[in-house]
Amino acid sequence: MARRLRIEPVSGRQVAATGAEILLAVGLATGIVAALQHVAPATGLGVIYLLAVLEVAIRRGEWAALASAVLSVLTLNFFYIAPRHRLAIAHSQDVVELIVFLIVAVVVGRLAATGRRRAREAESRARLAAAREREATLLAQAASAILAGQNMQAQLESLGSRIAAAMGASRARVVLEPAPRPRGHELSFPLSARARNAWLYVTDDLAWVAADLERIAEPLGRLIDVAVERERLARSAAETEASRQAETARTAILHAISHDLRSPLTAITTAGSALHADSVTGEERAELLEVIELEAARLARMVDDLLDLSKIQAGALNPQADWCDVADAVASAVAHLHAEHPIELHLPHELPLVRADAAQLERVFSNLIENAIKFSPPAIPISISAGVNAGKLTVRVVDRGRGIPPQNRTRVFEPFFRGRGDRGPGSGLGLAICRGFVEANGGRIVFQPNPGGGTSFAVSFPVQDQPQAVV
Repeated sequence: MARRLRIEPVSGRQVAATGAEILLAVGLATGIVAALQHVAPATGLGVIYLLAVLEVAIRRGEWAALASAVLSVLTLNFFYIAPRHRLAIAHSQDVVELIVFLIVAVVVGRLAATGRRRAREAESRARLAAAREREATLLAQAASAILAGQNMQAQLESLGSRIAAAMGASRARVVLEPAPRPRGHELSFPLSARARNAWLYVTDDLAWVAADLERIAEPLGRLIDVAVERERLARSAAETEASRQAETARTAILHAISHDLRSPLTAITTAGSALHADSVTGEERAELLEVIELEAARLARMVDDLLDLSKIQAGALNPQADWCDVADAVASAVAHLHAEHPIELHLPHELPLVRADAAQLERVFSNLIENAIKFSPPAIPISISAGVNAGKLTVRVVDRGRGIPPQNRTRVFEPFFRGRGDRGPGSGLGLAICRGFVEANGGRIVFQPNPGGGTSFAVSFPVQDQPQAVV
């Protein structure tokens, strides 16, 4: 099949520039031939016109080379072949030479144009390969940002920063929203995401062209689909795990409540049944009534603890904060316990007042002191001290009991958890209630194991500007 001449569409300005270059090249070749015609025959110097044709072919292409070849033949005939200054040929030998020259010129022009075209195609392929490599690098970085394990917003921010760096733009951002809302100097491009409508906003100083952005829109959209699906699965897994933990906690709470309520109820029922016996003496009746009163008080305390815990978990404590003296709260807690266990108080005079609910503070210290007495040897006193350091007032309740095993220390404030392995009286809610009351009043409670054995609970409140004394 004959090869067709490939003529690319050109503008009028390009035609004019090409024509001027052809005239200049042929004119320059003509001048050189004129200068050398005394040292060589004109037809032999026609090779100089071949150089002109070659130069035009390399720079302007095949059709320009053909035009320059024809013009070169006409110029050579007109100026240097007899009869001169006429487009006529006197000798048949000159005709053959001109035809050969024209054929050589056309062949040279076509070969040069072909080389030029192939060089341009190679350059175009190189640019395309570089663009594809650049896009592949960006998509790899985008995949890395999506798979980083962060939340969706962090993933989109990381993706935007990587896109901006790859495109040479001042800013880029990826947003999930129904319709585009670009800011000033931003270009918007839709991303082909199926799960959510996604948009890429890039500032107009980017180095990429719109075609490049449109080409990566689909793979970026697929990556966003992956991120949305991962977030959905993570949320579903979290909800499933939360439901499982809630069910486990509910089962544990019901088990603990049923166990803790059964003991006093059994004691009350047994004592009540025994009171109906005719053989019960007055002394035994008094003892049975005392058992009923003690177990009923224990039940009431457990119910109060459960109500307080439910308020804490619901965030409904609503403490009545006012200026209160921590030393008074500790003393009141000790007095209401009616404890026979030795207690050492080390409370300095004129401790600063704190803003808190006095009744809730008394409940906190009552629970801590009762807990310390419960786990202390009978003859070993518990210690309660207070001091101010680093802008905080801290009260410590210390016992010398058997302490809490290391594996249980992180769970001491969990409801129904008994860190010392105790299964005796008590609901296991005391420390959980203490933490809830302290934190609701703006304080902090921490557990600190004692080096010599036993436990220490430190309750801290920030020291605020003290109220002025009323005269």
